[in-house]
Amino acid sequence: MSTALLAAVAVILCILFRILNVNSQPQKPALYCKDLTFLDTILKIAPLLQEPYTPTRLWGFSGHVQTIIHSIIGRVRCPWPIGERCYLSLRDGTTLTYDLYQPLDQSHEGHTGDFSEMLSHILEKHPNTYIVCIGFSLGGNLVTKYMGEADRCRSPNIIGGISICQGYCAIEGTKWLLNWQNFRRFYLYVMTESMKSIILRHRHILLHDDVKRRYNLKEREIIAAATLPELDDAYTRKVHNFKSVSELYQWSSCVNYLQDINTPMIFINARDDPIVPEALLRPVRQFASEHSNALYLELAHGGHLGFYEGGLVYPNPVTWLDRTLVALVGSLALVNAGSTLKTSAAKVQ
Repeated sequence: MSTALLAAVAVILCILFRILNVNSQPQKPALYCKDLTFLDTILKIAPLLQEPYTPTRLWGFSGHVQTIIHSIIGRVRCPWPIGERCYLSLRDGTTLTYDLYQPLDQSHEGHTGDFSEMLSHILEKHPNTYIVCIGFSLGGNLVTKYMGEADRCRSPNIIGGISICQGYCAIEGTKWLLNWQNFRRFYLYVMTESMKSIILRHRHILLHDDVKRRYNLKEREIIAAATLPELDDAYTRKVHNFKSVSELYQWSSCVNYLQDINTPMIFINARDDPIVPEALLRPVRQFASEHSNALYLELAHGGHLGFYEGGLVYPNPVTWLDRTLVALVGSLALVNAGSTLKTSAAKVQ
């Protein structure tokens, strides 16, 4: 083998090792929490938060690989619970569809309008149940915004919320996604095309002639949109009656609603998330460090919604996030039980 070929192979291996970040080691999650009583209660059910998260050895230390694998295959042979498909007709004529999963252990206690309707529907069917709202990525922003909306009437049966891998501020997040650093512009392109395909797949409803006239929609501009801000300018802001994309993003960003949250909340992010840069995580660190009943978990690895763990090449079927969410739901139930006992004691006194 020639020297030039050996040098080329060495360079490729160096680049591959750099991308896979194989020199990294498992690390414990960083915990941000002002309320030590709240944290102690969480850790009683979720002691794994004090243990190192060990990604799959060969590729799990790369946020890019974690993100891509999750977007393509999701979970690896992970057993999913069997859910009940529910349909709810809304006042505006649309149909809301969601899946309802019953707990395995019966002793285990953006636009938020549709989300609120769904929760109300669940509570009508199961009035004695407690609810922990969990949101992934944009869903995390939705759950957080819902919890912090001052004019929103929320049921006392909603005992907590969990947000995973969201960016908190759409205005700042878009600025980061529009540059090529860490391949973010590529991810923005994929998200834009995915959203565009959903609109075009249902064009017979979303782009009906009556709808286009009512909202002054131009199908050519929607199809030509190269980024999410362009797509939101051509479609989303008009349908939801916003004067500009900035106004839409300001209204929809949960960072503007954090101060009014009074329900226990847990936030989870990874520092190597290629879609959510570390700079966007500062507000939630500060929030959890200054407010009661709030916990922020920041992991060194995990990518965007990946968090695969174990094994050399093939990860465990149950991810770190799967295990953690089960424990955190139990923790929030314990927090609620303690709060209920305190309220009862106060009434007796």
